[in-house]
Amino acid sequence: MEEDRKYLLAAFEEAERSMKEGTYPIGAVLVNSLGEIVSKGRNKVFSECDTTAHAEVEVIRRASVLMLDIDNKKYKKRDLTLYTTCEPCLMCSGAILLSFSIKRVVWAANDISMGAMRKLKKEPLFIDRFSDISIEAAPIQELEDRQRKMMAEFFSNRGRIRTEWHDG
Repeated sequence: MEEDRKYLLAAFEEAERSMKEGTYPIGAVLVNSLGEIVSKGRNKVFSECDTTAHAEVEVIRRASVLMLDIDNKKYKKRDLTLYTTCEPCLMCSGAILLSFSIKRVVWAANDISMGAMRKLKKEPLFIDRFSDISIEAAPIQELEDRQRKMMAEFFSNRGRIRTEWHDG
């Protein structure tokens, strides 16, 4: 649990940067089996005008050299853990699955509207595909509350005062 907290806090540093840049306050880090952070990412949807610039996608892109054997056109299938401040959406869950290297995903706050990881793990079509990926959904209440507060503030600043993030 302490290791999870350490890496989730590193993801929160990225989320804080996103918030300052005026976009969704979501951050992520990717950790190898030795406990080293191999990449960091944050949401840049509005700061870079890119609807695919999610934190989880960014960490995967930045670590692709670790996951791909370019010369032989193969996946290396590493044992990586992705830590993110918010449950991955459908796009990010797909990117996690298709990286073939992320074996564990830990997030600070469940996302009841856009989160997809828990749903996909139960979907009959994907059960076999996602069976190799373990998830830790919101294991630390304090950090879930922190993410919920950041998301509520982000939406409030955009004039939306009634969202699932406000009802914590």
